Amino acid sequence: MVWPVSWPNFIYFGIAEGKIRFGQTTNNKSNSLYQHESYVVSIAASPNGNNICSGHLDGTIFIFSIDEKVKQKLVTHSSIPYALAWGV
Repeated sequence: MVWPVSWPNFIYFGIAEGKIRFGQTTNNKSNSLYQHESYVVSIAASPNGNNICSGHLDGTIFIFSIDEKVKQKLVTHSSIPYALAWGV
């Protein structure tokens, strides 16, 4: 789960089905951003809060632009990305 600094009313989280979802704190509703066929094991937000990245059980790491609503595959790693961090 991440709470990007640029989006104070939205919490982003991953679920077992491989979906990345966001919850709106103002009305307690959630929606899906995207789905991958593999379990979400980690998630991180960029320092400016405009992007998130997610790590999946199959080693795939995706970057999602919150502003542009675009998902991009970054890499498929040989091991599971249990922890992600996005530095400056």
